[in-house]
Amino acid sequence: MGRNHRIGSALAALMGMGALFAATPAFALNTTYYVDATAGADGNPGTSQAAPWKTLAKVNATTFSAGDKILLRAGQQWVEQLNPKGSGVSGNPITIGSYGEGPRPIIDGRNVAGGGAGGAAVLLKSVSYWTVSGLEVTNDTGKNNVGTVMRPGSNRSGIMVYNASGKLRSGIIIRDNYVRDVNGCFVCSGANPQTNGGIAVIADVMNGLSNGGSSFDGVQVLDNVIERVGRTGIAFNDYSTGILFYIVNQAMLSKNVTIAGNRLKDIEGDGIILSGSINNLIERNRIDTAGLVTVAGTTQPGTVGMFIAKTTNSIMQFNEVSGVRHNVVDGQAYDVDLMAYNSIVQYNYSHDNEGGMILLMGGNFSGSNATVRYNLSVNDAFVTNGVFTLSSGLLSGSKIYNNTVYIAPGLTSRPTFQLGWDGDNNNTWSFQNNVIVNHGTGAWEQPKGSGTTISHNLIFGNHTAREPADAYKITADPQMIAPLAVAPEGLDAVAGYGLLPSSPAVGAGAFITDNGARDYFGNPVSPAVAPTRGFHQPN
Repeated sequence: MGRNHRIGSALAALMGMGALFAATPAFALNTTYYVDATAGADGNPGTSQAAPWKTLAKVNATTFSAGDKILLRAGQQWVEQLNPKGSGVSGNPITIGSYGEGPRPIIDGRNVAGGGAGGAAVLLKSVSYWTVSGLEVTNDTGKNNVGTVMRPGSNRSGIMVYNASGKLRSGIIIRDNYVRDVNGCFVCSGANPQTNGGIAVIADVMNGLSNGGSSFDGVQVLDNVIERVGRTGIAFNDYSTGILFYIVNQAMLSKNVTIAGNRLKDIEGDGIILSGSINNLIERNRIDTAGLVTVAGTTQPGTVGMFIAKTTNSIMQFNEVSGVRHNVVDGQAYDVDLMAYNSIVQYNYSHDNEGGMILLMGGNFSGSNATVRYNLSVNDAFVTNGVFTLSSGLLSGSKIYNNTVYIAPGLTSRPTFQLGWDGDNNNTWSFQNNVIVNHGTGAWEQPKGSGTTISHNLIFGNHTAREPADAYKITADPQMIAPLAVAPEGLDAVAGYGLLPSSPAVGAGAFITDNGARDYFGNPVSPAVAPTRGFHQPN
């Protein structure tokens, strides 16, 4: 079993958003509207701080135009949904923000009806060119909403962008918001559980037709703080193309999704999901603890820190993930999942994740060409799986090279592990130039067959069962600078796992074509000189 049982069965209908407010005529372009929950009145014009509107219902009843700004008074709270109308244009978006001194304005969705694709405290539906920033958003009904197979819960989110219009929507930016305390569902009525939680962007089918017409272009989720939410921290899902999950019209997928600079903590399910897009970047995110909740007997009992699926040309880099729990399956920091093509996972830090550093999901309907390089793993896979887990077959063309793994004494972590298959392999893949410091006791499992290349690795410490043969293996001490048995916090706190200039790994690696040109720390990797093994290339 793999994540296909979670994703492929997650194509529940996301329809039925509820009745909309009747829209009033828009004002002139580039108008600023002020909203004050204490001193405002909906009978005011709303276009000055002296005469602000009062309720979000008034905002929701207005159709806004390019360049308009909706500013909420700092220090105020609204226990209602924000669901404005209208679209901006490229270079002149509509903006939601705040004004005045004090804490962020709070939008509390506790009274918003859930179910279907609804239940969001902030909802943008079938719009383009909006920027949402500077808000505090919460959505907790105070009731147990996890759901069971017999009694599903209701879909709930902090911020949701939803498109089932049959038209491409562009230019959505969600930046610098604080989203907290969302009691989303794990077994949901009329919705995919993965699409509720902190921030969700959903492209849905239109009238039951998966023609790709409702996709997005240019979504950015940047610099948000997300805490104590369920099920998912940040989710981008495009269901608007393909027949079921496995038959995908690549040309109709969403494009140019960026998820960067976000801080996620205490997430009940997955941290970040990106599914159904081309040309994507997930970088400089921090995920601290995920997978806190699971429901046995469901299609999605397990979680990872961040994963991509049904994507082409995606990069995950400069992220830090720790504390992901293993629930039935998974538990890794990073995951290249089904239908992911041309994926790069580089310059990331992973530590203390129960299920390992990375899951590469193979299978008959899988993608290809996953590159995993210059990453650091410290004390991962201490409960199950492996630091590198190859599930249900191999992604053809996978290259795992120049990573560094540290396993502390007393751990049972397996450096490599094959999950759900016997390891017979004819797909091309390689495991090269890695540094594995193994003070634990976990055995190795890795594929075998004509497509497998294992070479130029340094493996030091305990040489446990089934350690792979490698004609160019080094078993000497790699001479790490100052490794810590307890993983430090922070991307910049890991220099101790780098190598001294006298290390036997220096200059002893195999040449790798298109090697990324730099190591974890930014040091150059020459295309003309034999590289050093591991994530650090000493100058």
